Amino acid sequence: MSKDANGLKRIAMDAEELRKAMSEAVKVSKQLESNFINFAAISTGVRAAADSVNQLSSFLRGLTAESTEFNHAMRAANTMAGKDAAGFDRLKDEVADLAKVVPVAREQLANGLYQTISNGVPENNWVDFLNASARSAVGGLADINKVVGVTSTIIKNYGLEWDAAADIQDKIQLTAKNGVTSFEQLSQALPRVTGNAATLGVSIDELMGTFATLTGVSGNTAEVSTQLAAIFTALVKPSSEAAEMAARMGIQFDAAAIKAAGGFQNFLYQLDRSIKAYAQATGTLEQEIYGRLFGSAEALRALILLQGELADKFTANVANMVNSACTMDAAYADMSSTGGAVNQMLRNQWRHLSTLSPGSHLPHSLISISPPDYLAPGQVRLSLLRHLSSSTYNRR
Repeated sequence: MSKDANGLKRIAMDAEELRKAMSEAVKVSKQLESNFINFAAISTGVRAAADSVNQLSSFLRGLTAESTEFNHAMRAANTMAGKDAAGFDRLKDEVADLAKVVPVAREQLANGLYQTISNGVPENNWVDFLNASARSAVGGLADINKVVGVTSTIIKNYGLEWDAAADIQDKIQLTAKNGVTSFEQLSQALPRVTGNAATLGVSIDELMGTFATLTGVSGNTAEVSTQLAAIFTALVKPSSEAAEMAARMGIQFDAAAIKAAGGFQNFLYQLDRSIKAYAQATGTLEQEIYGRLFGSAEALRALILLQGELADKFTANVANMVNSACTMDAAYADMSSTGGAVNQMLRNQWRHLSTLSPGSHLPHSLISISPPDYLAPGQVRLSLLRHLSSSTYNRR
């Protein structure tokens, strides 16, 4: 019995030791788990901090790169402006100030300034012309250089004042709205026909009304410009066949015909009436008479529509051009409030602030905005724009 008792005692002692060992193992396991959790939290914090630093570093590198691009673009513009160091600094500040209130990148504005000066805009109109063109680039979803180009082309061909830029851009935007085209497409097509249109006496309203009527019907924007170019060329340089046909009909058909008729609409109306009368008197087909006068399928494609099923629409589109004022203002209001436009404004603000001297005073509203907040999508703060904008550019 004594031997058995000793055996049971040893078993009990071994069980107690096993229990203690297991309890210690649980404690160690919990400590390891706690240490691991703490380590993971520290690692996550370190990664978050590293990500923030990398984000800030990338942001600052972007500022530096943009500033370099802006300086380069302004230097290029100054090859046109010819300013000394002080004048260059003033001009650069004017463009930077414009970038505070128009959502166009500073280097793009500088490129637009280059085109503005290159196109012959007088110095006292540089900034106002650039401002109007930048707003139209935003509202019309167009390249600012093309906006500057088409606007200056129309002004020069029609002999208008340079402060008519906004009015012209209103008409182009209304053309895009009423036709099947865009400001960008029109900026490429209009220069092709504007010179002859002005020479012949086709008004801007008639020219725009024609594009608004024909685009999407007789062809796309480029094709319509080809059709109009054919019509205008036939009048500027009538063929011998056209001159003979006009003599038989007893009508004027030359570069002065549109002016003599009182405009493009009146010319087309009078021409159509004369052709109908001659066709009835001689038994000649109307299309054949048109073909002898204008000599190209492109011209006929547009004329037949303008004189036929689209005649009323053409009249209405021309009349609507008189009321085109503020068309671009409405388009700009829509497009400048988009997330992309607001982000561009904030980028312009930050880039401007990055160029301030160390002693410059930073607006109080900037203190609560860190670069990561600024870069996060959907977290732009519109109030920052109101505080940071120190000047306002009015279109008119």
